[in-house]
Amino acid sequence: MRIDYAALSPELVITGAACLVLLLDLALRGRTRVLSNYIALFSTLLALVLVAPKLFDAPTSTLGGLFVLDHFAVVMKIIFLAVAAYVIWISGPPMRGHRYEGEFVFLLLCSVLGTLLMPSSRDLLMLFVSLELVSAPAFVIAGLRKLNPLSNEAALKFFIFGVLSAGIFVYGISLIYGATGATSLNAIAASPAARATHPPAVLFTGIVFLVAAFGFKVSAVPFHFWAPDTYEGAPTPLAAFLSVASKAAGFVGLLLILYIGFPALSHLWGPFLGAIAILTMTVGNVVALRQRQFVRLLAYSSIAHAGYMLIPIAIIGSKAGIAGANTNATLIRSLVIYLAIYSVMQLGAFAVAIGISKQYPTLLIRDMSGLGRRAPLPALALSGFLIALGGIPPFGGWFAKFALFTAAIDAGTTLGLVLAIAMVLNSVISLFYYLGVVKVMYTGEAPDEGVVSFPRTIAAATALAFVGVVFVGIYPEPFARLADAARLVLHI
Repeated sequence: MRIDYAALSPELVITGAACLVLLLDLALRGRTRVLSNYIALFSTLLALVLVAPKLFDAPTSTLGGLFVLDHFAVVMKIIFLAVAAYVIWISGPPMRGHRYEGEFVFLLLCSVLGTLLMPSSRDLLMLFVSLELVSAPAFVIAGLRKLNPLSNEAALKFFIFGVLSAGIFVYGISLIYGATGATSLNAIAASPAARATHPPAVLFTGIVFLVAAFGFKVSAVPFHFWAPDTYEGAPTPLAAFLSVASKAAGFVGLLLILYIGFPALSHLWGPFLGAIAILTMTVGNVVALRQRQFVRLLAYSSIAHAGYMLIPIAIIGSKAGIAGANTNATLIRSLVIYLAIYSVMQLGAFAVAIGISKQYPTLLIRDMSGLGRRAPLPALALSGFLIALGGIPPFGGWFAKFALFTAAIDAGTTLGLVLAIAMVLNSVISLFYYLGVVKVMYTGEAPDEGVVSFPRTIAAATALAFVGVVFVGIYPEPFARLADAARLVLHI
């Protein structure tokens, strides 16, 4: 078996950094835990430098076809590494001096490795390994605050739902293998069972199981119950990572399985996924209206955005021929744009949450009353992030939703039209709780007159994200070009 080490270089860098962090933490007995954060940040940036030039290389495969490096995979790795670097950056102040800081960094790097493997996986077994590598380290991180009951509850719920989804995934793989005799996505797509107009019931059941397993990972309704409690109880940097990188990895895996493995059955899984999308965005937005804790609000907001991001996956593959190929490329482009811009908005909001939690650990929305007077710049930045998440110009969220809306409409299907209308209606609902937080910050009476001080690292990270949200709202061309480059190769 030929191994292309150049193609695997980002993964090798992250693996080496994780091992180095673990060894240093063991050898130095935690005396220099701060080194772990710097090593992790340097390794993610180095991996980013190694992967970016591959946008100009021809697609390649290695590990016997299990691992494919095409332009779609490269673009997603760039997004994942940028998100990982940002999360490591903002995790410095809240984790500094923590007894388990070294373990946190090691486990986070392991999870980052899983996100890097996901877009290159072309086999169900490889996808399973990637998905569990993303999730399993997070089970432990969620419970690192061992004396905190909320942290223990978060870890336990996350673990139970994660193990359940893993079991469902494995069972789905066994059903699909029994019906097609293959685990390779291309081999599955070429099998008679996957190309039949009316596939065997065992095959469709296997597809449903895989969709359910990924539904847990992306916190799609009705598989979302773990997310709010886990986000609230886990360390806030982990919540940021789960709501962005882990969620994006789940969408990438779901796209690869359905679009590459079962394109001929889109008339069956498309409406099923569309119904889940509408249910997810509606439940997420409606329940968010009643939240009083800020991270829980962001959790339900993240659930709603998962519904939006399911739209292009539900529609993809609904047309055949050249027109269908162009439509599919547009849908993938819209998903990449949404993932990239959503990452900036969501991470910025979590960075502000980390800054506020230093003075208000409970992070209740009422604690943010008068924040516009007590911390003007962070309040301005958070207002921008929330308005962007709602899709209001001039902040970047409008372009993400516009790309998704136009792609759904241009698909020319009834399902696409219904999903586009549902997204618009739910975006209107979301404005009530996004603007509600803004109202509290600028019109609410401050619980005290003290100034809310932000660590310099968090303030700088917040400023960077705010500049990014404003920039993409005014000039979205760089994000659009990056998404244009994300061409998914079906056969290699």
